[in-house]
Amino acid sequence: MWLLAAAVVGIHAKAWAQTIDWKPSYDPDHPYQLPDAPAPPSLPDLTHRALALSLEATVASVQPPADATGHQPDRVGVWIGRLEAEMALSNRRWYLGLAQEVARGQSAQAHDATVVGNPEIWGRALWANRAGLAYGGGMGIVPPLVPQEQQQEPSPSPRASVRVVRPWDYPHFAGRVVTFRPFLDVRVIDGRFLLQVRQGLDVVKKTSKDDSIPDTTLTSNTTFYMGYRPVDPVGIGLELSEVYFIKAPGVSDEERAVFAFSPCLRWMSPVLQPALSGIFPFDRPLFGAARDYWAVRLTLGMVLDPDPPSSIW
Repeated sequence: MWLLAAAVVGIHAKAWAQTIDWKPSYDPDHPYQLPDAPAPPSLPDLTHRALALSLEATVASVQPPADATGHQPDRVGVWIGRLEAEMALSNRRWYLGLAQEVARGQSAQAHDATVVGNPEIWGRALWANRAGLAYGGGMGIVPPLVPQEQQQEPSPSPRASVRVVRPWDYPHFAGRVVTFRPFLDVRVIDGRFLLQVRQGLDVVKKTSKDDSIPDTTLTSNTTFYMGYRPVDPVGIGLELSEVYFIKAPGVSDEERAVFAFSPCLRWMSPVLQPALSGIFPFDRPLFGAARDYWAVRLTLGMVLDPDPPSSIW
């Protein structure tokens, strides 16, 4: 019995020592153990390497509603540019980002006008593994650094067109308000399939005593992306988005939600990752400010990594 007890103790001691000294088959802190995945059109690759830059140009055609006499105006063109930079700060787990937008389109005075949006800065953190599962969250802020006109502008105007085509980006062009943007991210990769979701909330607080601007508004932004890689360098997918006004004075219930879908095609390489996508509405555009619209956006993405891996696949 004593010999049996000693053997059992010895086995347990050895197993405990192995448990203490156990190490995974890969280095979880190695920055290149995480996969590089095709980013959705409106979202970043959650675990990208080093510094990711994105230059996006959106060209849209908006059909304004008929005027009081029933006359149907001509379609209005708008161009929206977005420059985005996001830096991986530590082991592809902590990120800091900055974005700036500009829009050009026809104004109510029937001439082209250019408006510069307020910048957005954000930070985010996440947990991820090399199998492709990642989840986390962050906080963004859009301060009123660039003077803007009234929040509501007649159509056509560059700001009104931005609100129709990309309502999730309208806080960049809102005047006399500061916007806080908390969000949650989830991503799953299963073989060549990818699912990514971001649930965000825009908390808009006015910074002036203008009674025409509500004290606080709340808007929910949901983006869902389904992607597939038929071959390693190519990613195809479909992005679905919803913008829902939770607290917005003067907005009727039937106008609180707007939906859009965006098919996309992205080329993947260790450095350049360009993409082509479209934006099309479900049902009616926001607030009935337009009858319909369509948009095409070209994105030039790149990853500036001083020591890139030999292969990302």
